[in-house]
Amino acid sequence: MKTLLYFEEYESNLSHALLKRSDINPIIIRTNKNMKFFSEEYLNRTKNVPNYIIDYYNDMDDEVSKFKSWLNDSKIMNIDYFLNDSEYYLEFANKFANKLGLYSLTDKQIKWVRDKVDMKKRFREIGIDTVDFSEVNSKEELKRCFNQNGCKKIIFKPRRGMNSIDTYIISSLEDVENLDINIVEGKYMIEDFCYDHEWSIESLVQNGIVLDSYLTYIPNPTIWASISNDLNCHMTVPKIPSYFKFVPKNFIQQIVTGMNLKDGAMTIEVFIDKNGNIKASELGWRLPGCQAALNHSYSYGIDIYNLLLDIAIHKPVKLSYRQPIISVGDLYLPNKEGIISKLTPIEELLQMDGVISGEMFAKVGEYQKKRRVGNDSSGWVQVTGRDEQETLQKMQNIFNEFQIETEKEKERGRTYAKKI
Repeated sequence: MKTLLYFEEYESNLSHALLKRSDINPIIIRTNKNMKFFSEEYLNRTKNVPNYIIDYYNDMDDEVSKFKSWLNDSKIMNIDYFLNDSEYYLEFANKFANKLGLYSLTDKQIKWVRDKVDMKKRFREIGIDTVDFSEVNSKEELKRCFNQNGCKKIIFKPRRGMNSIDTYIISSLEDVENLDINIVEGKYMIEDFCYDHEWSIESLVQNGIVLDSYLTYIPNPTIWASISNDLNCHMTVPKIPSYFKFVPKNFIQQIVTGMNLKDGAMTIEVFIDKNGNIKASELGWRLPGCQAALNHSYSYGIDIYNLLLDIAIHKPVKLSYRQPIISVGDLYLPNKEGIISKLTPIEELLQMDGVISGEMFAKVGEYQKKRRVGNDSSGWVQVTGRDEQETLQKMQNIFNEFQIETEKEKERGRTYAKKI
């Protein structure tokens, strides 16, 4: 039986899959920085699994030494493999594993998959098209870059950002002045605003070979749809559109080879124009966020979480799909800030055409906060259809019927049921 060192940022579907495996001895490592994300119930449930808390703020060499002593005291003789699926802790976890002599990303690879400036430089070096970009280290430099770009719309964001946090459209010098961000050197970047359509591609990689790639259709750009409470959803695409001038699997293989990536999962946002040409936006060397891994699993009749675990322990993966492959997606329900006075019940949503699962975060009578992130929502539902167009239509119907109302809006006689 193989021993797998697993860095856990929070309880997840991947964690659940790992804990059910009878062919893997897991060792879970967490940090004192992310322990707040675990419930007491989950910690109690995993207390019999070997687990160790690293002091994130201490010297790493010292922490590695302490961990080795703990392994010895726990009579754990060796660790065979390492798996990290956290983007936030990717650098920390991989450097920790590297100091233990486990296969992990190199310092250069960490920059390529984590820092968007280094990532896009590497895209260009290996022949992958991407939008023009530049690092910015001050507001004055941001203003200068905006002017030099002909005052055209640009995107400002963190180089190591996630979930579109602190991502802004800059359309004027006034937008720059209004940025309530301390632009620290080496932390931020700009890129041209891309008018092409945003998609994403999720892939599984074993021994440097892309096993397959799975396409996700995104009707509206996620962060902007979230902010404006427009239709915020994405769904699997069973058949590659005929107008595409690239093969997703081959496109990802070019990146994997160019970055010398070996075993893991990749998610990447891309822009595709009306003629089928592709530009890379940004990638994550991890499973996709939200429900995308579940969507692909249901769509193709596979279990992406267990496939990734197989890859992690170097177990040869053979893919076999359901027929027909269907479209599965998740719809993020509009959110409002304030005390919720009216809300379409999740039980009602679960009865709607195509809905197979869902979850509601907001509750009537409780204060709900609206966040400026891509997955901000009052809840979500997972929807199926024969293809992406049918799934999209079902989502639109659900979106049109969904209602959320706050007390202030109730006083004004307003409710929320927006169509696009």
